[in-house]
Amino acid sequence: MDDLNFNVDDIINDVNAKIKSAEKNEADEESVEAEPIADTENSSEACEQADNTDEKPQETPEATDDKPEPILAFHEDKSEEDKSEEDEDKEPEKPEKQEKKPKSSKKKKKKRKKSKVNNSVFGGIILVIVILTVSLVLAVGGISIGMEYYGIGKTDEDIRFNIPAGSTNSEIADILVNEGVIKNKKLFMLALKFEKPAAIYPGDITLQPSSGYSEIIEKLSQIRESYKTVSITFTEGENLLDIAKKLEDNEVCTADDFLFEFNKNQGFDFENDVDDNGDMFYRMEGYFYPDTYEFYVNDSAGNVTKKLREQFEKKYETVKAKIKNSGMSLNEVMTLASIVQLEAASEDEMPKVASVFLNRLDDPDTYPMLQSDTTTNYIKNVIKTEADNTASIEHYTECYDTYKCKGLPAGPICNPGMAAINAVLEPKKTDYYYFCNNLKTGETFYAKTLDEHEENLVKAGLAKKK
Repeated sequence: MDDLNFNVDDIINDVNAKIKSAEKNEADEESVEAEPIADTENSSEACEQADNTDEKPQETPEATDDKPEPILAFHEDKSEEDKSEEDEDKEPEKPEKQEKKPKSSKKKKKKRKKSKVNNSVFGGIILVIVILTVSLVLAVGGISIGMEYYGIGKTDEDIRFNIPAGSTNSEIADILVNEGVIKNKKLFMLALKFEKPAAIYPGDITLQPSSGYSEIIEKLSQIRESYKTVSITFTEGENLLDIAKKLEDNEVCTADDFLFEFNKNQGFDFENDVDDNGDMFYRMEGYFYPDTYEFYVNDSAGNVTKKLREQFEKKYETVKAKIKNSGMSLNEVMTLASIVQLEAASEDEMPKVASVFLNRLDDPDTYPMLQSDTTTNYIKNVIKTEADNTASIEHYTECYDTYKCKGLPAGPICNPGMAAINAVLEPKKTDYYYFCNNLKTGETFYAKTLDEHEENLVKAGLAKKK
């Protein structure tokens, strides 16, 4: 490719030099040939005649010199000349003026011939560039198709999924594209026609994108046994460490593998909206949607993560517009929702609990800290058990302890459900700045002042009467 670009540049430079030389010669000829015009008798009458016949023989060469596109100027000159010749035929009574015009016509023709040569050169250059570009595109396209067909440069990770009974070839191709096994549906359909497998069987299957289309089709045409699956329910408020242990206990994948894969980017759109402030303990904490899932036993953490990401992205799309209009970032919404999820005694109380924290955030001078016990629990149960060293524990403690840090912690402390998320996006309008729960009855008490809050603590059985 470097050699190819070099040759084209040489051609263009050479042509530019020739064009400049030609333009210089034209300018010299113009200055010499313009002299006889001064000797013409009754020059004023000739100008009037040119105006009356709408001829502009003197303006066209000037436009040709100024315009960077000589092809357009050439065609305009030709049309003016045709008009000029017709007008000459209609005026035989003025032979002297007719004798003068052929000289001007010859001069125009001479210039047009030079312009035509220049235009041919330009056309040749453009044609060469177009041919080279098309050839390059076709070559790159052919290489890309070949690499896709043979699986070159693609991952060898196992992708496990199910092909439903009764699926058509087109539907199977769609499944393969959605699972990330192939990228080109049309190429796969052509490969099916070429390979002509006797049958394609439904059921569970494990494929690697690096296998190539022929091997993928061969595996699809084999009868397979169904894989063992397990159904797991995750409740609102579980953190990633809890989730990882539950997956390992059910023999889906190891906890370490899950935590590693889940905290990586997987190419989903919503990941672009996740703030990476550098102080979050688990970057994707809070972005696991609590639900019931069915997993393959002994599956890869990558497959598990993909299934979970797909579910979260579906839920995220339902509140994406609300988050954008809230004035908060996605990370802020999910962080506050995770606190509300753990602080509220019930879903009905969530909008009021959210209002308390939002009121405090709106008045940072009076209430600089949120003072939520749930964040200290996260430090105790997650950070202090999983952090690598004492320095890390101290750093993340400062970032998550809402009795020490101002405003929200660095990131979510659990994975909230949709009720908590909506409570943050659509809170109750209140004047409350404090609340507490009766742990036995589940009743929640709200207060506007610290004195009222201290009285509520006694009511909730959380403090003794003074």
